[in-house]
Amino acid sequence: MKPYGIHICILVWLCCTAQLFGQQPAASVPEDAAVEEWTLEKCIGYALEHNTDIATGRLEVESGKIALNSARMSRLPDLSASLGGNVYFGRSPSRDASYIDNSQISGSFGLSASLPVYQGLRIKHEIDKAKIDFEAATQNLELARKNISLNIASLFLQVMYDKELVSIARSQLEMSTSQLELSRGQFESGRISRSEVVRSESLVAADKASLVQNENSYTLALLDLRQAMNMPDSIAMAPVMDIYDVPRIEEIPALSQIYEQSVRLHPSIKYAEASLQSSRFALKSAKSAYQPTVYFSAGYGNSVYSNLTDKSMNTSFWNQLQGNGNEYIGLSISIPIFSRNSVRNNVRISKLSVTRQELMLGEAQKSLKKEIEQAYYGAIAAYSTLNSSQKALEAALLNFENEKASLDSGRSDMYDYANAKAEVEKAQATLAHSKYDFILRVKILNFYML
Repeated sequence: MKPYGIHICILVWLCCTAQLFGQQPAASVPEDAAVEEWTLEKCIGYALEHNTDIATGRLEVESGKIALNSARMSRLPDLSASLGGNVYFGRSPSRDASYIDNSQISGSFGLSASLPVYQGLRIKHEIDKAKIDFEAATQNLELARKNISLNIASLFLQVMYDKELVSIARSQLEMSTSQLELSRGQFESGRISRSEVVRSESLVAADKASLVQNENSYTLALLDLRQAMNMPDSIAMAPVMDIYDVPRIEEIPALSQIYEQSVRLHPSIKYAEASLQSSRFALKSAKSAYQPTVYFSAGYGNSVYSNLTDKSMNTSFWNQLQGNGNEYIGLSISIPIFSRNSVRNNVRISKLSVTRQELMLGEAQKSLKKEIEQAYYGAIAAYSTLNSSQKALEAALLNFENEKASLDSGRSDMYDYANAKAEVEKAQATLAHSKYDFILRVKILNFYML
């Protein structure tokens, strides 16, 4: 038997600890806000709708769509117009291209168009590259959605785990409080000593401190979830999960099936494949600079003059328009001969980019396989732990019932009772942890297969 002073000190310390934890602030949610039940799917949907990374990814997809449109439009001819005017003082050009001493005003306008006829298939390669870049941006957005979904799932299950620990702690407090009342009655009847009552009071204080700690952990976990979802303080949420959401081990496909499906569908692989394909089209576009380019051009121009010195030399505006017009068509060919090795170096850089993307694709495939294997074997181990935890809890409950019966009959003391009770609480916490760990790992595998 320990001295009463030690028990009293422990009791005071536990009470102070419980009071200290109880002063921690909760999430800043208005008191009059209606509490809403939020499932995992609802939390993921809200996060995907309000996440900044998703919004940025959508902008990247839209930019890729605009770049693709620009590449396609480069096949069309360009059309430009020009308009100019001059005022000459002193010597100025005449109608016959000679210069005379007079002052005059002149104006001109024209239309010109050019059409790329052949550029070594550069435009085609740039269009193909823009298509692949748009696909890569789309897959990158989908990858961001999956990563955010996994993060929300992990935070949500942590909240549910902490919430279950609160329930366990509250149940333990109810049992210890009930036992304290029983001990006080036994002390008054003279069946037990005062030290046994002090031990019961210490146990109640410890359970109160444990409850406050678990409540604070739940509050912080809920805060992490709300912040990851970008949820405003005006919404009061209560995460809920159906007890039947716990998957069965039979629902997990074979490892080879998961990997084969993930290699075909997972955004990280499709993004790496699109990046590799884009670099190959960039290489083809760089090589097209070795070939000549052909442009077709056409235009129309006209001009009018007005002599300010001798107005008798002027003709009417409309007559000048009819007589001064000119049209032209042309075909130009540019043959690359020497470009200070710029084309050659661009091709070499593009080849290096292709090699780099090939390495990145291989790394993405190996990384995906590693992640899937870790999640798969982790799920198998978590399921085994879940079964073991269930059996451990059953044994702890049986031992606790025996110790409680021994305590009630006077064949045991509070130390053995407290130890048995602590084993039950530990087994309940272990079971809750293994359950949510198993759920998370199965959900990770499901995300890889979608």
